[in-house]
Amino acid sequence: MIEVSVRGDLVAGQRSVLTIALANTGRGPCSDVVFTVGMPPGTVLLGGVGRVVLPVLPAGRTHTYEITLRPRAAGRLDLTGTNFSYRDENDDPVRVTGFRVQLPVRAAPETAPAGPLGRLGVTCETAALPLDAWDQLRILVSNDTGVPVREVTAAVTGPFTGDVPRSRIPVLEPGKRARFTFQVRPDEAGPHVPVTVRTAYTHRGSIGTQEDHLTVTVRPSPASAPERQTVLYLAANPRGLPPLRSDDEMRRVKERLQLSRHRGEYRIEAALAVRFDDISQSLVDHEPEIVHFSGHGDPDGSLHVEDARGRSTTITPEGLAALFGLHSKTLRCVILNACYSERLARQLVPHVGHVVGMSDAIGDQAALEFSVGFYLSLFDGRSVPDSFARGRAHLLSRPGLVAEHQTPVLFPAP
Repeated sequence: MIEVSVRGDLVAGQRSVLTIALANTGRGPCSDVVFTVGMPPGTVLLGGVGRVVLPVLPAGRTHTYEITLRPRAAGRLDLTGTNFSYRDENDDPVRVTGFRVQLPVRAAPETAPAGPLGRLGVTCETAALPLDAWDQLRILVSNDTGVPVREVTAAVTGPFTGDVPRSRIPVLEPGKRARFTFQVRPDEAGPHVPVTVRTAYTHRGSIGTQEDHLTVTVRPSPASAPERQTVLYLAANPRGLPPLRSDDEMRRVKERLQLSRHRGEYRIEAALAVRFDDISQSLVDHEPEIVHFSGHGDPDGSLHVEDARGRSTTITPEGLAALFGLHSKTLRCVILNACYSERLARQLVPHVGHVVGMSDAIGDQAALEFSVGFYLSLFDGRSVPDSFARGRAHLLSRPGLVAEHQTPVLFPAP
């Protein structure tokens, strides 16, 4: 089931931030989660979203977001859920009515705190960025307000692939400057590509925000630049089986790519909650050089994927080998990060240059750490055998995972 909690400090007539948390306390994933917040008349929503839609919220996970509002008067504020619905772990629809939270609203101080006297200076230090490749966008922020500001955050938006995380510094003294660095991958070229920088800070309890519109040059990659290789990340976590940390695994693999020297040579395409048809379609759509499967496997070499209702169904190793054989011209490596996948790996050897399988059951943490070590090396330009050896070394270096360091096997053997 989904439980909603709200916390924050509300001050009458002032910008106040509320944190709303949606927690799945059940044993299985919930889907199609919708939560719309309702506020009493006179309360103004200044920032954030009033309606959140989550396709899936896994068991034990919490989705947290913030809204900024200005309460009208001191006392108590009634926050309601005007539309609160989801599908539970059994795929049954649930609609919650009567959700209401009463939050205390403090009276504003009689003497308003002295606020900043000016604005933050925001400039772009990066002369140019490469098109469709990861690089650093450097934003210089100077404190021209005349007073010290704290909890300074900066966020950038523009024609970039994926979401760009915010950056933060604890304090910025008057007249000082700070550099905020963001890893971005532009997907639009031009001499004046628009970039929006949103900054926020606090000063003596008050919150200041501003928005600046800058431009940056984005240059097309040279025609001689090597074509990027595609890593197709497939994940299946059907209901009724022990939950896996596939989302955390993919996040850490993406971090390795963003931090690598050869990040412009690879791209990651993900397909989550896959069914057999999804695997076949993804191979056709992306023609990947590398395929990574994260999920459950059986001792007979079968892999578990999802059916139309999100429950488990298996794929035979013979069928998967035949499917992957249709893409042998482009595939150079397949990683089967699933228990007992060695049999399937052996059947793929005639079709793929290198295959990694698991000779036995492998724990969730061991599977994750092997992937981090493998891709750290691969994205650095090293060979598959070298990357495989590094993945094993990551397991061997951790006392709790030493017993599993020989579970991953590489075909053909190095």
